[in-house]
Amino acid sequence: MRLASLFVRVVLVMLACGCGGGGGPGNTSSSDGAGGSGGSTGSGPQNPEPSPPTRGGTMTFTNVGAPGWWPRRIDREAGDPACTYKDGNDTWGGHCCMKEQHTTSDTLAPFDEEMTLIMKALRLKQLAVYQPGEDPSSWPLVSSWDAQSGHGKNLVVTEGQTTSADFTGDFTKKDCVNYFMQETPFSCGDGKDYYCPNDPGINHLGWKGSKLIVFRASMTFDDAGVEKCDGGGQGHPGPWVAFVASELIRDGGRKWNGLCNCYSKTGTVGDGCGEINVFEVVMDNNPYSNREFMSTGVRSFQAGHVGGNVCGEGCDRDAFADDVEVVDACTKKAYTTGPEIAVGGDSDGCPVWRRPVGDRYFMILLDEKQRQIQVAVMHPDNVPAAAAAMLPSLPGGLSRTTIDALLSMRLPE
Repeated sequence: MRLASLFVRVVLVMLACGCGGGGGPGNTSSSDGAGGSGGSTGSGPQNPEPSPPTRGGTMTFTNVGAPGWWPRRIDREAGDPACTYKDGNDTWGGHCCMKEQHTTSDTLAPFDEEMTLIMKALRLKQLAVYQPGEDPSSWPLVSSWDAQSGHGKNLVVTEGQTTSADFTGDFTKKDCVNYFMQETPFSCGDGKDYYCPNDPGINHLGWKGSKLIVFRASMTFDDAGVEKCDGGGQGHPGPWVAFVASELIRDGGRKWNGLCNCYSKTGTVGDGCGEINVFEVVMDNNPYSNREFMSTGVRSFQAGHVGGNVCGEGCDRDAFADDVEVVDACTKKAYTTGPEIAVGGDSDGCPVWRRPVGDRYFMILLDEKQRQIQVAVMHPDNVPAAAAAMLPSLPGGLSRTTIDALLSMRLPE
């Protein structure tokens, strides 16, 4: 298929997409000399899926964080003066009380709050979470999982009403949404000033402050083999990885309570408590959909939607070289260096990802010190020098020097 003569840059405005220092206990050693909380995630990926090496890609979001506010749901009676933002009904007709939750932080806010990882429609092989320790020069491994053992360390996954540290990692059989959190339960007190639903599966700690999520996975599978989460026929096969405010999934309905959650303070854009669609394959049967490309977008009160470009129905992955990961949907060209997107400022074009074939390392790094969000896709057979201390070993800790090197990547280089 030829590329269409016109590409549309679209910011996806979706309140609910069905498709698309919280450090925990750990270990003691690190090949990076950082003094981590555990050995490593394991001996290697289970059933690796080879593919021709690529040059890798990054999208770097700068100027992240600003003072501001978002609507927070609290558990107060109708008419309570604490309901300063909303005193009405939620999606299902129950009472909804919300207040303005203000922050004075400008270092990553609101993404310095607790965040929960979401995945669907991919095959996970390894996962590691790093966060700064008491010594800011060291980022220990705080949570991990690999397919060899199938068991998480300070990591649990909730699907439906089932929460466990043990899972296969194959999320391609059903289109269920899977929530990744720390093992430690979240305590929200009496709920009057922080709403807690009767939903034990998602009442676990997320990751607060600076954090690095890196995982090895494949998005290569037969779309027809994906069933609905309830088993009732063909499911939605679009891969989705998101990193969202833990508060958002605790507002009731696990993010899908559209009339009573912290996602937006205007009701039309994601200008609320923070959501990052880290990797989203848009497959919604509309002109913006294309199973061969992925979108990355950042949403919060700071600037509403940032990024979130798509390469729609006229976009052909074969128009680009086989070693390309990141492309400009507006100019119809591959990037020669990783694009930057300034929150509230300029963007290097309209960056999107080609959907990978075979295994990749996927990374999202949120850093308070440099006020950056770094998103990366790296081929296992072509690990960049800046990531060599982390990949493929996923050691028990990383040094601040390694974190800075990861933030400086502008792949391809």
